[in-house]
Amino acid sequence: MRVSLSLLRHYRPQLPASTRSACEVLEDVGIEVKRLQETPRGEVLTLELLANRGDHHCYAGIARELGGRFEVPTPLPPQATLTADEAPAPVVDTPTCLAFGVARCTLADGDGSRLPEEWAEALRLNDEYTGLLAVDAGNTVGREIGQPLHVYDADRLVGPLRVRLSEEGETARLLDGDEPVPIPAGLTVVADDEGIVAVAGVMGTRRAAVTDSTRHLLVESALFDPVAVRRAARALQRQTAAATRFERGADPTLVRVGAARAVALLDEWGALAPDSPRTWAESACPPDARLAPREIRLDLDSLDTYYAVPFDPAAVERRLTCLGFSVRKDDEEDRVLRAGVPGHRLWDVFNPECLYEEIGRMWSFDSFPAVLPEAGGGKAPTPRQRTRVALEQVLVGYGFFEVVTDGFYSRTAHERLGVPAGSSLTRHVELRNAIDRNFSLLKNNALLQGLDIADYNQRRSLTCGKYFEFTHLFEAVDTDDHRERPVLWGMLWGEETYGAWQGGGQGFDFWYLKGVLEEMAHACGSRFAFARTVDEPSPVAELMHPTRSAHLLVDGRVAGLCGEVHPSVTANWKLRTDRVLYFELDWTALIAAFGTATAEPVDDMPEHPLLRRDVAFHLPVGLTADEVREEMEAVSPLELAWSRVTDLYENGDVRAHTFELAFENDNTITAEQVNGAMSAITSHVLDAFRKRGVYQR
Repeated sequence: MRVSLSLLRHYRPQLPASTRSACEVLEDVGIEVKRLQETPRGEVLTLELLANRGDHHCYAGIARELGGRFEVPTPLPPQATLTADEAPAPVVDTPTCLAFGVARCTLADGDGSRLPEEWAEALRLNDEYTGLLAVDAGNTVGREIGQPLHVYDADRLVGPLRVRLSEEGETARLLDGDEPVPIPAGLTVVADDEGIVAVAGVMGTRRAAVTDSTRHLLVESALFDPVAVRRAARALQRQTAAATRFERGADPTLVRVGAARAVALLDEWGALAPDSPRTWAESACPPDARLAPREIRLDLDSLDTYYAVPFDPAAVERRLTCLGFSVRKDDEEDRVLRAGVPGHRLWDVFNPECLYEEIGRMWSFDSFPAVLPEAGGGKAPTPRQRTRVALEQVLVGYGFFEVVTDGFYSRTAHERLGVPAGSSLTRHVELRNAIDRNFSLLKNNALLQGLDIADYNQRRSLTCGKYFEFTHLFEAVDTDDHRERPVLWGMLWGEETYGAWQGGGQGFDFWYLKGVLEEMAHACGSRFAFARTVDEPSPVAELMHPTRSAHLLVDGRVAGLCGEVHPSVTANWKLRTDRVLYFELDWTALIAAFGTATAEPVDDMPEHPLLRRDVAFHLPVGLTADEVREEMEAVSPLELAWSRVTDLYENGDVRAHTFELAFENDNTITAEQVNGAMSAITSHVLDAFRKRGVYQR
């Protein structure tokens, strides 16, 4: 933004006489001076304004910011008195319009009125001067107090104004061109009975534009949703001064003030007819929670600690008041102030830290001592942090590398997975205004990007891949809702040659991955149950090998899945590997177990050694070792310390699992009792599973 220094001094005469000193004060309160120019009409400053401070885009806003430093209030300029308009009020049909009103007045005949030269020059600095007094009056108000206005030739309007969303196929001749421009559907527009007369907050049209012959004037003053204005400006590729202001959040208290100020300026410049009406009609808009009045509690003791200096409460109150905040003392606490947020700061001031920043700028950050805050010894890691570290240590110990992938991908990329029609994986949370269509879908699975990484590394001659990532997945529940899930996923492929004999390599299979996962659960003080079928399977299960994958259960709840990716899926990437192993885990399911495990004391060594026995069974495909192990534990006549699988032998149709059972020993158990217990357990397993093809090896 370019401003005239002489005009700025008119609003803030307390500025130092020295141009250099004036620039230093501006920069000290957070308004950066990028350039200083000497022109025939005076000095011009080019300012770099903060992206969240729309109130700085006007002379009164800059003056108010300086007023906080000088402890001088910045009153609004004079406004005309507007009476109620008897004509029908405009109609608002969209929640993207937060406030809307129009003022009516009549221009005088003749050429006796003109724009003051200082304001003509101020508008020229930002390419806003038009030569049409009514239009320039609206631009002057926008540049003076920050309220964007739009003026219409009332005689060229047909029927009352209506704020609505544009419809498919509508066009409009905008002010900066002669040809009709297509208006995308869904933009906020102002229309009369014959069509669009303005794109709300961006630009008007030629059909209702003010000309030299205009006599009856309609001054629109409104407040539009920042996101809706930004969307319209980008869709039309037109970044106007009004759009720049609305995008940063305009002041709801200036809607009527802006229109009244424009009428007052036209009157002051002699542009209004003697019998000119001065009326105002405002539309009813639904309340918006963002514009609700709010107070912020300011603890002066905390403020003193924050800056390591004692503040005078009266000075804090004065300077915040000059910035527009309404400040009062708390009714119950002596060292506490209550600051009411003014309209021009409703969009960016929400908590005490925001007030700390305002106070720091008003006193100058350079005036505070450079000291480090007091720090304690810190606090212990949370269970969530300890769980994540434990999982990372296991994975890194197995040689996994952590990767970071994008949170988005394209629909075209997702189609490579070959997801069946009707699958929940076909539903996504999608960005409607993605800049790059290759990244428009929030990912609902990590398998796609894991396979992309495998493809990338294989094309660079790598023969082994082990990687993992902590990320979030987004699942579309329905058209209006979604669920976000924290996920730890990992992938293995190729052969691990480290430590192999004679140059051979160890390939990865389901059992290798199962061992990694069991060690991860053990590190968190928990254990996984592996189940081939569950009531609510993971959406990715349909992309996994049907007999070489399983779901992970924690306390009976499905927490993820693991296993081999189906060859028909990996074929779409043409990977040069026999199998790709993948796991996906809601790792937060292990947090509670981790906290419990760390609180329990370590058991002492048993006084007598455990009594161990082995038994081997052939288990057909479809029967898991966990099912057999649970049956053993349920019928054991003696107390078991544990039962676990220690070996797997596969040869043709034979799949022999060796189970180790460890019985508690109090030095009274005999070998005959243990042998009898093993016979009972073996007989029960054979009776329970013989029909499913189980036999003893």
